[in-house]
Parts: sequence; structure tokens; C-alpha cells
Amino acid sequence: MEDGRQDAVLADYIRHTAPVFYVQLAPDGRIMEASKYAESLVGRPLSSEYFQDLLVDFHSAVHLPSLFQETSQEHMLHIQTRSGLPQSLFFHFQSLGQTFLALGRLDAEELEGMRREVVSLNQELSNATRRLHKQKAQLERLNAEKNHFLGMAAHDLRKPIGLVLTYAELLLEECAGSMPSEHTGFLQTIHASSAFMKRIVDDFLDVSAIEAGKFDLDLQPAFVVDVLEQSLTLNRLQAQQKNIELQVQCEDKLPRVMMDASKIEQAITNLISNAVEHSPTDGRVGVSISCDEQFIIFSVRDSGPGIVVQEQERMFNPFEKTSVKKTGGEKSTGLGLLIARKIVEAHGGRIWIDSQTGEGACVAFSLPIKTE
Repeated sequence: MEDGRQDAVLADYIRHTAPVFYVQLAPDGRIMEASKYAESLVGRPLSSEYFQDLLVDFHSAVHLPSLFQETSQEHMLHIQTRSGLPQSLFFHFQSLGQTFLALGRLDAEELEGMRREVVSLNQELSNATRRLHKQKAQLERLNAEKNHFLGMAAHDLRKPIGLVLTYAELLLEECAGSMPSEHTGFLQTIHASSAFMKRIVDDFLDVSAIEAGKFDLDLQPAFVVDVLEQSLTLNRLQAQQKNIELQVQCEDKLPRVMMDASKIEQAITNLISNAVEHSPTDGRVGVSISCDEQFIIFSVRDSGPGIVVQEQERMFNPFEKTSVKKTGGEKSTGLGLLIARKIVEAHGGRIWIDSQTGEGACVAFSLPIKTE
């Protein structure tokens, strides 16, 4: 009685709890009973299914009657699991007269090997993560030092470059008529070169401030049209040098927007200047401001060669070189569009390029309409 109770307890444990693939089979392979583990592994009830249909045979068809006869041997078979991946089990078949038992077990050595491999991989991942965190901290420190050095160097260069530019302008205004044309040309070269150097220094200072997290906005309600007029004062002179017509279109009754007017003016100036540089002599640049219910939309379109789609996003990368050449051979730092993008995104807007090769390029940005 005690042995019979023990057998019953063991049978109940195998059927309902133990991680053993247990099925009772009819002679034709139909499943009459299955353990909970077997059904959990396959992912569905197995009653009345056929054992052969659960197998994934990589080599040849499984001949079930021969397996029933080889009761003293174990056979490695592959079960299709609910994940879709096969699971290899070692099966032992036992005859019960009119029915058969199929008991499948996992390979304990294989499981232990997999466990050790997972532990090893996890350790490697942890070590790699620690190395990445350390390298990230080092890169952040180096980047901060770079920004500090860049800002310090640019700040120290601004004053002497400004003096050269100022004195070159003074000599051109007061002495150009009394000097030989060759000397006047020298002064013009000095003036142009120092102006370009000042642009480089100003752009470096802006980028270093942005990357150092010192990009503070002084938000005040303002009209974008007024900001545009301030920008056009500078851009018209640049456009006149190439005989480029600036065509401005603005919708009536545009609302005021919360913005840092000086920084939005800088972004607009960069976009118009970039459009003038990429437009041919005697061309035109179109500037427009419109709005919908949520955004003020500013756009500038040049009459240049256009930008291929694959290069449009690269235009916002620092110092990026593309196949688009400036029509007058103008020099630039390659930072203007990057700075404009940072300014617009800091205001909660976005900036984009719409262009087809041979049809010019349109650079536009949107600003959310917020009055307070």
C-alpha cells in the first residue's frame, strides 16, 4: 500500500509538475495523455494529436514502431516548440501492453554548458558596459576641454581680428583715392580676409557655447517680420555684390511669437546668406513668412543648382563637404546651417531642406506660436 501510494505520488508529480516530456501513446502514435511540461513546451493541448507531428526530423523520417521496440536505448529527437525553434530531447520508450510511454529529458550537460556560456557572456557584457561608461566619461571630459580651449582661443582672436578689420575699413574709406590701385587691392584683400576670419571666430564661439550647454534664450514676444527686416539690412549688401534680387513675401497680420530675437535673426541671416552664396550672379532669392494655426513658417529659396536628396541631411553637419559649390567661390566655415538648426530646435521648432537637382533649394524652419 505504501509503495502504491509512492508510485501514485511520483506519477502525479511527473504529469503535473516535473520538467519531463511525458506522453502516453496509442500504437499509431496518437497522444492519449501528456504532461503539463510537454504541453507547456509545445504551447498547446496535446490530447488526440500525433506524436510524429511534434517532431522536427533533420535527417530521415522517424519510424515510430521501431522506436517502440528499442526500449533499452535512448533516442535524441527534436520537438517543435511554441517559439518555433526546435528543442532536442533524449527519449526513452516503454511498452505498457496496448499503449506506450515516451519519456523525454533535457541533456543536463548541455544545459550546464549553456548556463556557463550565458554567465560568461553576461560577464563580458558587464565588462564591456563598464569600459563604455569609462570611455564615455573620458570623451565628455575631452569634449569639455576642447570646447573650453576653442572658446578661449576664439575669444582671444576676436579682438585683434576686429582691429585689423576696422583699420582696413578706415584706410579704404579715407585713403583709397590717394593710393595706387595695387595698394588699394591689397587693402581690399586684407579687409575680405579679416572679415572671413571674424565670421569663423564668431561661428566657433557660437558652436562652443552650444556644445558647452551655455545656449541660453532670452524669450520675448516679437514679430518675425521685424526680425527679418533687421537681417535683410546685412543680406542686401551681400546680394547687391552679385546683383541678386531678394524677393520677400509675408502674410498679413502675422502673430507675435515668443523668441530670442537676436538668435532668430542670426538663423535667418545664415539661411539668406547661404542662399545668396549658392545662387548665380543676376539670380534671385525668395524669402517668405507664412503661418498656420500652430506654427510660423519661414523659408528661403535660392536659384542655385539644387541639392541631391542623399546630401540634404548632411548640410546640417559641421564642416561637411557636399557636391554643391558656391557660385561665387565664397568661403565659409560650414557651421552656418548647424548653428541655425540649433537655434531653431532650442525654440521648439524644426528645420528642413526641400530641393530637387537643377531646381534650386528651399531651406525652411517652423516656430511654434506661443504668445507667453
